Amino acid sequence: MIVYPRALLICILSFAAMPLASASPLFDDESNLQITIEAPMRAIIRGKLDREKHDAIVRYRDSSGQEVALNAKLSTRGNARLDVCAFPPLRLTLKKGETKGTIFEGQRRLKMVTQCKVGNAGEKWLLQELGIYRAYNVVSDYSYRARQLDVTYQDSESARWNRTQPAFFIESTGEMADRLELESIRPTEVEPNQFDQAELANNLLFQLLIANTDFSAKKGPAGEGCCHNGRVLTVPGAQKDWIVVPYDFDQAGIINTDYAVADQRLGIRSVTRRKYRGFCWQNESLPAAVELFRERQAAIIAALTPAEFSASRQKRLRRFADGFFEILDDPKELQEEIFDECRGAASFPIRKTTTPGN
Repeated sequence: MIVYPRALLICILSFAAMPLASASPLFDDESNLQITIEAPMRAIIRGKLDREKHDAIVRYRDSSGQEVALNAKLSTRGNARLDVCAFPPLRLTLKKGETKGTIFEGQRRLKMVTQCKVGNAGEKWLLQELGIYRAYNVVSDYSYRARQLDVTYQDSESARWNRTQPAFFIESTGEMADRLELESIRPTEVEPNQFDQAELANNLLFQLLIANTDFSAKKGPAGEGCCHNGRVLTVPGAQKDWIVVPYDFDQAGIINTDYAVADQRLGIRSVTRRKYRGFCWQNESLPAAVELFRERQAAIIAALTPAEFSASRQKRLRRFADGFFEILDDPKELQEEIFDECRGAASFPIRKTTTPGN
């Protein structure tokens, strides 16, 4: 198997996720960004369930080495992770008018994925999830970009409390939609004939690759629009060719966090067990998606194996990903594990058993 060098991988990822229209200093660059956030961190962590906004200062050094300081608000965010993580996920809200000419120009409310658990395990979970976002950038332009961070948190109320951890920003849905010249909508439910079939096939095969079942491509949580761990993009006013863009991958089996729980309704006992959750009416679109994954296999696996990891851990991750590609390369496995595992009756005249070469 070909393993791309880090520099080449960055070029591949940048090309694969090349925006139609982009003017984002923050997300156009994939290098690690070192920042300092000064805020009442202990109070934020203790009151994480309150989601209260606190005054914060964000500092970084620009390309000339000059320190830039921006006023902001810092609050907790999220749902499941807000309950289980010792260090909660955060939202950074920047002040209008202060970001012009800085790396944060054009940004307003930024989601931060933080290191959930103290120690080596928490750092690995975070870097693996970042790798998943970048792997999906390889698969599809219709994907969220992420920017890796080295964050020093300083407590504004105690000079003795500080810690440095990795994290990453996620591109906002609005920025992604603007970049792709689409709009984001929240329909209550998506009907089969409204999907962009090719992009849905890419999405669902990718979820199988990373062994993720914590999503829905049709519905959202109770009282919310579509979709669970996905956002719908469309040409303004269009009622078809909608695209569901996935996010939030911490429950994926390739990461295997200690809080991830398998959905018993799906008949799997471990999150590391793959379960295809595609629909029978989209089987016609799968052969092209299978070929796309085969063509980009090396770049996908390179993204899923962070350079910061040891050789043994990279080997374990490659082995996990190889299991997916072995299914694609074996006609019998492809038939049984994907095409025959589809859900529901075909809504279009498509044979359930349509596989490449048949």
